[in-house]
Amino acid sequence: MKKNLLLRRLVIPTFASLIAVASPLITLGAAAKEKVPQETSPSTLREPETGFRVLPYLQSPTSTSMTISWVSELNEPGNVIITGPGIKMKKLISAPHYMELMEYTEKELKQELTYNSGNGVVETIPQGSWLKSNSNYKHSVTIDGLQPNSTYHITVKQGKGTHTSRFETFPERENWDKLKLIAFSDSETEPFGALEHREWELHTVNPYAPGSEERPGKGSAFDKKYGNAARNNMFLVRYSLDQQTALNENLAHIEKEDPDALIITGDLTQGSGYQPGWDEFWRHFAGEFTDIASKTPILPALGNWETYAAINSGYGSDADRTPAVISRNRFHEYFDTPGDAENPQFKDSYYRTDMGPVTLLTLDSTNGIPDESTVTKTFTGSVYSGNDSVLKELVWAEQGVNGDPYITTDTQGEFTAESYYDAYTKVFKGTTTKDSDLPNFNPGTEQYKWAERQLKDAREKGQIILVQFHHAAYSSGVHGTPPNHTKADNQSGVAMRVYSPLFEKYGVATVISGHDEMFERSWVDLDGDGRGFHSYDVGVAADGLRGEKMIKDENGNYVPQDYNTYTQWSATQDEPEFWQTNKNGVKQLIDGGLHYGHLQMDFVKTANGTELTLTPVYIFPILDDNYDLVRTERRVYHDVQKIHFDKMGNVIPNVELISKSDFSGRRI
Repeated sequence: MKKNLLLRRLVIPTFASLIAVASPLITLGAAAKEKVPQETSPSTLREPETGFRVLPYLQSPTSTSMTISWVSELNEPGNVIITGPGIKMKKLISAPHYMELMEYTEKELKQELTYNSGNGVVETIPQGSWLKSNSNYKHSVTIDGLQPNSTYHITVKQGKGTHTSRFETFPERENWDKLKLIAFSDSETEPFGALEHREWELHTVNPYAPGSEERPGKGSAFDKKYGNAARNNMFLVRYSLDQQTALNENLAHIEKEDPDALIITGDLTQGSGYQPGWDEFWRHFAGEFTDIASKTPILPALGNWETYAAINSGYGSDADRTPAVISRNRFHEYFDTPGDAENPQFKDSYYRTDMGPVTLLTLDSTNGIPDESTVTKTFTGSVYSGNDSVLKELVWAEQGVNGDPYITTDTQGEFTAESYYDAYTKVFKGTTTKDSDLPNFNPGTEQYKWAERQLKDAREKGQIILVQFHHAAYSSGVHGTPPNHTKADNQSGVAMRVYSPLFEKYGVATVISGHDEMFERSWVDLDGDGRGFHSYDVGVAADGLRGEKMIKDENGNYVPQDYNTYTQWSATQDEPEFWQTNKNGVKQLIDGGLHYGHLQMDFVKTANGTELTLTPVYIFPILDDNYDLVRTERRVYHDVQKIHFDKMGNVIPNVELISKSDFSGRRI
């Protein structure tokens, strides 16, 4: 049986609006369990075409300027016409430059995509149908002299293509009423996402709400529709939305909210060194699915997948780390962000964005020193077991291992800093290791010193301070334990806790991260003065649907490891599923459970300062009796948080929150 992917998307209209997809999907019957043989010769790429390969997208937003970037396939200058307050009509001409790093590799040209959902059904996409031409030209123009908190209209002409849009400049600190930011992480786009339905984790201790039936089981209609997987010794039906549809639906709900900026906290693609992953990313953000990035600035952070090349040798090998270098620099090529002016070699890996009363610091958490690795058994601190209560993060910056024998210093155990520096000189001829774009994040490094300066400056100016970086420092997920733990992870974010004392000192309100592909909030108050910060994992953009890390207890049962003692809420632990059989005899999920979504942050100016509402949003799929998608609904988890600030951006302690925790912020 053959089924066209376009028809599969259009059987029933969804909230994301009748999305057209170019690649047909072939579905084989249950008996066809063997991989389907396909041609392995390189794909025949189409010739470069006029117009846009990537539609215009907004970068480096301020109250008085905006950068417009886009990608074409032909070496032709583009024209930008802008109108709005103070500008009758301004015309700018772009100067395209060729993006050599974005050329497809031989492996990408030969790649086949075949998906086995676990129920005997195998799906494929015709080989190479997701590829475009092998030509990429970057265009960027910066528009200065704009007025704060104003709407401008732009028309970009590229060859025979024309795109129109509008954007709003940020307000000034003293002249604003409302501000809305939305954050998520781990979109991890790839063409395979049109096929794959991810495993859907269920909490082993608290899976169902009172009165709920159990999930559909093996051989059920749900299993036959979407397949199954196993995790933590549990049979799991796969999620009802494939990754491509999930991101489209998530973005559709985000677009409806019309945020002032979209924060993407790393792992944008399923490997930054994998060009089809970028093609898919831009289809969602500035292409055929949506043009949200043409209206809403994207504020991205680097994640571990930004140093990963997927089928192009992953992180590389000890002998050759160039795949990691190429991956990071593909990210740099696409994004234009303000960085550390004193250290331009880092290519804007970390940067500051001021949005009226709010300052967002974006840090690069992808590598720390001294290097650590579970593979080579290289650790800065001693190996330990149990939870994180033994750690003394308050003294890490000043005393290091002398102050805390269990300290950890690295988030990336796949390669060393030195191996990356050496590989950089091989990719970029004529450079030295000092020219490397990889900043480390530890005390004494340029990034750490820059972060402290920016925190101090923002506090002195009375800003509300947010921070984003990819590797969640406080997590109950699989990446939650450091490399020197008996239940270790080789890419843990625990080392980023070295910043926590700085965050408390300068009154950071919220830290936004991802990496563990779960939805979790922790509350951190190391010095017990009642003034701490929320730490979020918002890795629910469109990829994995993971929960707490489970380990076997003395009876052989899987139970939460409970390493992160600062956790306050997570979707898998605190939002149990409720299933019910309807009048037609079909078991349906009524509510609860882990779903794709995002964190919405609404700032409202008040008479005494500012109120910030942090809303964990999930995108709930409504299915018919055949388990086909009817629509998705925007729903809110039971963990809405409010933070109040005085007129100088200082957090006013939340007495209700403190009462639920001990003075350190640990859950009681």
